[in-house]
Amino acid sequence: MIKPLAIAALLTLGACGSAETPLPTVDAGGFGANCMTVTDMSTECASGVCTNTFDMLGHPVCSQKCTVLGGTDPTCPQGPSLQKCNMKGYCKP
Repeated sequence: MIKPLAIAALLTLGACGSAETPLPTVDAGGFGANCMTVTDMSTECASGVCTNTFDMLGHPVCSQKCTVLGGTDPTCPQGPSLQKCNMKGYCKP
C-alpha cells in the first residue's frame, strides 16, 4: 500500500515542477491590424496609434495620425484606401 502511494506522490510532485513556460512575444501590429485599447500611445501598434474612428470597420485598428483631413495625405501608408486621411485626423486602412 505504501509503495503505490509513494509512487503517486512522486508523480504528482514531478508534474508540479517549477519550470515556467515563457509567454510568446507579440510584435506590435502593423497598419490596419486589429487592436484593443484605443489610444495614441498604443503598445499594440507599431505606429503607437490604435483608433476606433472608422465606423464601417466596427473595431479599433492600428493607424497613424495625418493632417489633410478628408483628403489624400502622402504621409499615410499606401493601402486599399489610397492614403486617405479621415475627418478625425487618422489614416484610413
